Amino acid sequence: MMCGMIQSRSHERGALRSTMHKRLVDRTAATAATAMIAAVAIVMLCGSMFWGPSVYAAQERVDTIDVSELRPGMKGHGMTVFRGLEPESFDVEVIGIIRRGGQLGNMVLVRVSGAAVEAAGGVAEGMSGSPVYVGGKLAGAIAYVFPGSDHFVAGVTPIADMLRMLDYPDALGAFEEVPAGARAATSLVVSGLSGRALGRLSEALERFGATVRPAASFGLGAGAGASEWVGRTGSTGSSESVSGGRPAQEIKPGSAIALQLAQGDVEITAFGTVTYVEGDKFLAFGHPVLGNGTTDLAASSALVHGVIKSDSTPFKVLSSTGWVGAFTQDRLSGVAGRLGRQAGLIPVSVTVVDKETGHERSISAQVAPEESLVADIFGSSALAAFDGTLDRVGGGTATVELRVELAGRQPYERVDTFWSNSDVAGASLSNAFDTVDLIANNAAERATIERIVLKAQVGADRRTAMIEKARVLQKTARPGDQVEVEVTLRVFRGPRVTRVLSLVIPDDIGSGTVSLMVRGGSVSVEDELDGWTTPVQELLYMDVDDMLADLSSRPLGNDIVLELEPYLLDEPEIDMTVPVGSELHRDGVSGRESDDKAKGKDKGKDKETQPGAADLQADADELFSKPVSVRVPTDWVVQGVKWLTIEVENEVDTEPAIEELYGPDM
Repeated sequence: MMCGMIQSRSHERGALRSTMHKRLVDRTAATAATAMIAAVAIVMLCGSMFWGPSVYAAQERVDTIDVSELRPGMKGHGMTVFRGLEPESFDVEVIGIIRRGGQLGNMVLVRVSGAAVEAAGGVAEGMSGSPVYVGGKLAGAIAYVFPGSDHFVAGVTPIADMLRMLDYPDALGAFEEVPAGARAATSLVVSGLSGRALGRLSEALERFGATVRPAASFGLGAGAGASEWVGRTGSTGSSESVSGGRPAQEIKPGSAIALQLAQGDVEITAFGTVTYVEGDKFLAFGHPVLGNGTTDLAASSALVHGVIKSDSTPFKVLSSTGWVGAFTQDRLSGVAGRLGRQAGLIPVSVTVVDKETGHERSISAQVAPEESLVADIFGSSALAAFDGTLDRVGGGTATVELRVELAGRQPYERVDTFWSNSDVAGASLSNAFDTVDLIANNAAERATIERIVLKAQVGADRRTAMIEKARVLQKTARPGDQVEVEVTLRVFRGPRVTRVLSLVIPDDIGSGTVSLMVRGGSVSVEDELDGWTTPVQELLYMDVDDMLADLSSRPLGNDIVLELEPYLLDEPEIDMTVPVGSELHRDGVSGRESDDKAKGKDKGKDKETQPGAADLQADADELFSKPVSVRVPTDWVVQGVKWLTIEVENEVDTEPAIEELYGPDM
């Protein structure tokens, strides 16, 4: 008897997520030949305040010095902010030139000194992009350090490599891939997320060569030059923002700057230093942040509260202070942007209500439209809302409403019910994450996400029902007939409940014994006939509207599903490529009569008029591509599956003989 292998819907989600991870570019970082890491701290801050755009001074291109002109022993100075807003000078001496092949240019090795940098403990995270001048000419930007070693030795990205970014077009296009070994590791300090939510985001950001550490919040006293700006502050990962009014801030070489992946209750910010300003264009960091080439990410000015010494690498403590523009390029030699330009942001809202305790938590954020990170930031934020509301990790039942608004299209909306005996939050969010990821990374066309809203009602109770039995109320049916199936559910610690589902037999189906499957919407079937096909590959390359229609048509967890299976139960070795002369009965699949009947009926006809294997295959594919099914919603997450059969008879099979109607004399 032909049957299917039952797979839980988590199996399907697992296959989907696994494929998505393989599809996404593997950005696992490898350290450079000198084992350096980027001197940058990426921080999540909650509740930052944003102000008007900062002003910028009109500047022409300054004199630069090429790396070929630099020699060991040549001296100069660098500029960066050690505290407050104003850049300070520190001394620089050229040690040598590191030759790097491939797409990377040479790197200048320097030693830094001076009272300010010595008080800081050396080159600190957040100094990435600090301009270095030799002989009054701009040589490049500090970008790399030796972790756990001499903190006063740094690598400088030549300015010639960075200036090329100013000539790149700003329009979004194909993303530039970062070659293996080119990326320096990026240190991320996270605030506002913890536990599993932090871990999920950490896994996502590891694709970009980033390491994540949780933030610690503590108070800092006001210092000279910064006291008027300092409110309650914290470490690099502080969620507390600067309070009070803010005048327009001039962005100039040496100023602190922030690249923001998210704003609001969850903020993701990469802090660095401005290297160069020309009119409304600027350069910063001296190394990639995400390395995605042409981009569109918010840029903010930043305040430095101080520098914390560390045996590994010192780091600046910073806060974003107000929007200044947008980053338009994220390349191997640094990032570039435009002052006064508004970056695109996607509003994300997540609200979770615990019906058991009455607790409710909402998280709102503005997320950068970065295709490879939108779903991860959304998923991590949603998981934080679930865990923060429930204050536990365990079983339960959840009703989840997802709405994704898209430019120029009707919004995608879905309300589904989930149950898990161990992790209701994880079970509830997997489909929503996959949906957002599929939309953001659609391979057929670019879909612009304008808003993501998720609302969830979660209870600790188990609202499930098992399909205990099912039976067809008719013994036989003809094409076009309506077949009724009675399904008995056994509610968890409750009564038995009966539902009747009606399904219409297709007009073009052939005669024979066909299979009906009754299943819960929370399970799916891996069919032995076709083998498991990875749906994500097909979904990714569908037109967006078709993909959304496919996602919308999928059963809900609280549905009872009745499906007509397009194969015969008495022929488990079905081969879709068998020749037409085979004795295999294909009636239920192809919609044609069996070979034996066809031989009798079509006796004397030319053999060329008989359908070939390709015709049978086409008919079978047509029936497979349009499954016949009906769904009935219930009040429970439905589990289990039952297989049934019914005899389908064509009129020619059941037409009574003439002698039976009129007698033998006719």
